[in-house]
Amino acid sequence: MKISARTPNRIDLAGGTLDIYPLYIFLEGGYTLNAAIDLFSQVDLSPRQDDQFYFESVDFGTELLVSREDLLAGRADNSDFRLLVQGVKAYLPAQGLNVRSFNQAPKGSGLGASSALLIALSGALNQWNATYADGNTLLQRAADLEAWVLGIPTGKQDYYAALYGGLQAIHFDQSGVRREHIAIPRETLAQINGGLVLSFTGESHFSGTNNWSMMKRFIDNKGETRSSLAAIRETAQALYQALGAGDLAQVYALLNQEWKNRQSLATGVTTPQIDAMIAAANAAGARANKICGAGGGGCLLTLCEPSDRDAVESALASTGAQIMHHQITSQGLQVNVLDD
Repeated sequence: MKISARTPNRIDLAGGTLDIYPLYIFLEGGYTLNAAIDLFSQVDLSPRQDDQFYFESVDFGTELLVSREDLLAGRADNSDFRLLVQGVKAYLPAQGLNVRSFNQAPKGSGLGASSALLIALSGALNQWNATYADGNTLLQRAADLEAWVLGIPTGKQDYYAALYGGLQAIHFDQSGVRREHIAIPRETLAQINGGLVLSFTGESHFSGTNNWSMMKRFIDNKGETRSSLAAIRETAQALYQALGAGDLAQVYALLNQEWKNRQSLATGVTTPQIDAMIAAANAAGARANKICGAGGGGCLLTLCEPSDRDAVESALASTGAQIMHHQITSQGLQVNVLDD
């Protein structure tokens, strides 16, 4: 038996950072809005004849062989595969496995690729072990595991996009977490996809450091952190309404406001490269721009009219940006069992 699982990465639209505990408690709740895109993370499992675990990263061209004894003793925790190693350890199959992984997203993209890969691994191992845990259990275990492995605050929005796909609003408050699929008119979604331009800055984002710095500044009440996060919450709530109504003019305005709010959270959220990319896109007709993830690099999300897309892509490419052709997808986690 072989198992293949894949999950979509995501673009975050508004309310990022509000998904980090306990910030949403301090802020009395808020929405995080994101959309899954057809850029995938994949994990393939196949059996071994011995009791070892072989990890192979196709995109990085690296590999690691770990015995069950070393896995349980934590002797592979410092490897490049530490997140996947800990995922396998958490689900602990009864036999050795080959674990082959692949991320389509570039490293440091800010698209939630590591979280998507962990959900793919969780889904594959859930099927392999025939435990059939529900989605919420997979999601919570993945979120806790990644925070522990990274040793920094992490949010939960990435896991929802990877697990369920589509365009969604995730509401965080004292009563818990609620996910809502946002159903927008078909013609509105087609127009968004037709004018959605995703480009890689060439610089890695810095979510972990930024999340911790921002959380400490909130607790210490430094600068404009609290007012900026309150503004992010208000913008996300307004965007939730605008998407539901199919009001694209308001969507564009609110995405720009989200980016403005984001820059006030911490230094380094924008860079000269990002500023140059946004200026070039706007000159070519872009209606809205924002960096995906916490900032400092990663991918730039740009929305424009479909008729302006070619011009916007050319303008972005002229700044050295890498154009990525992806759209919103309804597909979430998919697990396939294959015959030997």
